[in-house]
Amino acid sequence: MQQGIHVNGWRLNVKEKTFQVIVSVLIIVLSIYIASKCINTIVKDKAKGNINEAAVQTANFLVGEIIENTSILTQYMIYMENHGDLSEEMKKQILESVVTEYINGSEYSYDTNDPGYKQVVQLIYDKVNATEQPETTQLETVEETTTQPQTKVEEAKKELVPIPKMTGTKYTKDNLGSFKKVIERFYTVTAATTIRESDMPLDKALSEKFKIKGNNKKPQILIYHTHSMETFSNSNSEDKNTTIIGVGNRLEKVLSKQFGYNVIHDKTTYDIVNGVLDRNEAYTQSEKGVKKILKDNPSISLVLDIHRDGVNDNTHLVTEINGKPTAKIMFLNGMSRFKESGDISYLHNDYLFENLALTLQMKLAAEAYYPDFTRRNYINAYEYNLGVCRQCMLIEIGAQTNTYQEAVNAAEPLAVLIDKVMRGE
Repeated sequence: MQQGIHVNGWRLNVKEKTFQVIVSVLIIVLSIYIASKCINTIVKDKAKGNINEAAVQTANFLVGEIIENTSILTQYMIYMENHGDLSEEMKKQILESVVTEYINGSEYSYDTNDPGYKQVVQLIYDKVNATEQPETTQLETVEETTTQPQTKVEEAKKELVPIPKMTGTKYTKDNLGSFKKVIERFYTVTAATTIRESDMPLDKALSEKFKIKGNNKKPQILIYHTHSMETFSNSNSEDKNTTIIGVGNRLEKVLSKQFGYNVIHDKTTYDIVNGVLDRNEAYTQSEKGVKKILKDNPSISLVLDIHRDGVNDNTHLVTEINGKPTAKIMFLNGMSRFKESGDISYLHNDYLFENLALTLQMKLAAEAYYPDFTRRNYINAYEYNLGVCRQCMLIEIGAQTNTYQEAVNAAEPLAVLIDKVMRGE
């Protein structure tokens, strides 16, 4: 059964977004619980016509906890942006319903029928939105002396990556076609290897479920770079932040700040071996590093190896997304198989099907939301450390002919696609 929120007889089917918001407001609920006695005091004093100044400050502290937490701000803004057709009153009631739903299902005790509860929700709503002068509530009798909350809201808005509407083709098992057609339309398979229908049965691949496990109190996503020395056309050789490392920085920031995931970005230089650039030995080195990180952080459930491709000097892999020049990306899969001699036993991958299903879903999501963003999925013979976990991808962002900024821009829609696929959209 799909979960929704009941508001005055309306059932709002917000699916995973509701869950995401519920998780995001955890800090709100904890703060409400801590401040509950002060809030009750406010209500009692209100009946006597005497608002306690210290209690008002406590309520403002509650709001401050939200304002200071950028991930909560961005999560809530995205939710409101995706439901722009709702009235302000309905949005306010959704906020109250989300908080109430969490409280009722948690170990914390708070009387949501208390008159002061609606005032707390109103105060939270006014401060977090801060898009216009908020209505005066009976809690706000102490004049505020700072505009810092509004400043932080504006800063958070600047960090938002727009959530796209579906402008491309939504592929399902009914219109995707045969396995042969899918390979012809969406894949490049090198002469060194093969991909068979038994490797990736389409119905099973489309229905395979992927998600980020746990909550963001522990690491959930690992970003690393087997080839950390890869540069772009205008990279500064003395500044790692203008290399593929900087692209990983932007991907990390969007995934963590906008979507609320707990991300580890491993910036280890794996492709310098004995002082020399060695991109083949780099996979041996990165495998050791990644396995250690996963052992130390078993909560991680998605691993991303972020590269940039190498192409002919006259090839420029660029499109436009959100009004910005954006490098095109490519998902790469290794089959651990040579076409002539068969399986490569020392490169066995227990998660070959899952890897293939995940990149297929990512490709189809891109076709629906960013039709010109992705290149054909690339299939080669080797394993590329994709067997380290079930949800593992190697992603090529642009190439040496792209500018650094074009590649950084590509990290933004990539983060959106990752979030959509991980939430089952």
